[in-house]
Amino acid sequence: MKHDTELERRLASSASGLTRRSLLKALASGVGAAAGARLAGPLIPHAMAAAAEPAHFVHIYFNGGLNALFAGCADKYISAGTFGVTSTNVVRLGANSDVYTDKSTFGTFAFDNDGKPKFAHDHWAAIGMRHGNALHTTPQNLNSGGERAILRDGGNCYLTQLAYAMGGDSAFKAVYFGDRAPAYQAQPAFQGVSIQRIVNLADAITAAGSDVPDPNAPSRTLAAAALESAKEMSTRQLTTNPGRLGPLNEAYTSATASLRKPSAKPVTLAELNAAYGLGGKSDVKTYASMIAGAELMIRAAGSNVINITDFGLVPWDFHQTGSGGSQNGLLTRQKLLGTDYFGEARLTPIRTFLDRMLNSPGRNVVVVLSGDMVRLNDGDHGDGTVAVMLGKHVKQGVSYPVSSQSRFASDTPGVKAFWASAAAALKVPGQPFGDNPHAARIA
Repeated sequence: MKHDTELERRLASSASGLTRRSLLKALASGVGAAAGARLAGPLIPHAMAAAAEPAHFVHIYFNGGLNALFAGCADKYISAGTFGVTSTNVVRLGANSDVYTDKSTFGTFAFDNDGKPKFAHDHWAAIGMRHGNALHTTPQNLNSGGERAILRDGGNCYLTQLAYAMGGDSAFKAVYFGDRAPAYQAQPAFQGVSIQRIVNLADAITAAGSDVPDPNAPSRTLAAAALESAKEMSTRQLTTNPGRLGPLNEAYTSATASLRKPSAKPVTLAELNAAYGLGGKSDVKTYASMIAGAELMIRAAGSNVINITDFGLVPWDFHQTGSGGSQNGLLTRQKLLGTDYFGEARLTPIRTFLDRMLNSPGRNVVVVLSGDMVRLNDGDHGDGTVAVMLGKHVKQGVSYPVSSQSRFASDTPGVKAFWASAAAALKVPGQPFGDNPHAARIA
């Protein structure tokens, strides 16, 4: 059993997903099957990594506040014309849908130029979160505010907790982009998982090893052949123990099928530059470079969690600026589009990322667009936010919306429930953040 124990040790050191744990359980149940697995030896961790569907969480954060009309609650404002909403400048995601959003901005995530639904159309959930803090987190208010409420779980950080729960063997499990740390503070590591800042895309490509072949990765063809031989050696055990060794049989099959496919092409700066219009630069100093960086860290580094915060101090903090109520809707729209004095468009790179990565084959990419608070009808701060959650396991609909006065119902779940829904969409084993009251929005 010494060899079995060593095999299990190697597997456990690189395993974290449900499929790998099932493999360990199966290996322990039969010497014949374990002997077959030993034939694969060090190929197993690579094969299992290839077979499992990696998950990635991208948090695009609008510090200063995201109006609920963009997140999916625009219908609440049509009759009164709040925030300048009319029946013609919003779009409904289907005849029976309860998701309504701004047509010219977030609406382009769900529909193409011809009005045909995109992948995000059927996988858009508006998730209400009442955190009870109507203040901004700023350098002068580090221990309070909406951003801190969303990201901190007592002495822990939800970002690093989620990255840990997702497992995997990436050297960059949690990363962030922006000109300051999330919530303006260095976030605590969780079980050895820290969150790291990315400041240069070229350096990140090199650090992730995307520019050179992995010297430890075996030939995919040889690895597949070895696993097929291992399965053949284990045929008697697999046949006589179909219940207990079913997961092992499935693991061999899925790993071999994955290894028979061509490996993913490497990520290059030239490719990212062409897709996101980076002007040939690799330093992370534009909004487009941050969003491009998210794609890079998913494809090259296999990062679990990516947090993106816009530049500057609460740059989405638009209050009342004219008669007839808040102009927050207008100003948010202008900044997303990059019109008037707002400079670089935020909408374009986000849309590019969603079109390229949201339905990426063999990956479960979950994207959340959020802010620290919704806007009240007079432009002031609400005590929670409505986040857009997009992903292949997300179902279209609204979970706990705001009222026509931009208020949350008293039973609106809090922050931990939001992270529970994210973990569910990512298919994280167990319930690391407890029950998910938004389960109706997760497939």
